[in-house]
Amino acid sequence: MIIGVGVDIVDLSRFKDLAASSSFRNKYFSEVEQQLNPLSLAGRFAAREALYKASGLLKINDWQDVEIVNAINGAPEFVFKNAVAKYFESKRVHLTISHVPEYAISFVVIESE
Repeated sequence: MIIGVGVDIVDLSRFKDLAASSSFRNKYFSEVEQQLNPLSLAGRFAAREALYKASGLLKINDWQDVEIVNAINGAPEFVFKNAVAKYFESKRVHLTISHVPEYAISFVVIESE
């Protein structure tokens, strides 16, 4: 059963200034993610925002507990840690990210198992 849906879009021209800030990158992205280009970071930020919306505005105290990695086939997927992992342990989370040079968009669906 679907328990949440979230979508977010990021304007890269506005996001680039945020992405240039090391404090912003340190707050929202893992060390591995921080090495990515701004467009990829924008997609991952949109994914976090979409997750937040789909979860019913779950309070996430440490965004380092939410990482986005690529599966062997290249598809993005969430890796959850600590309290966030506990919250999602009995749920399936579907994620897609897409981008063009100006925008990144993400869509998240959360379903109960």
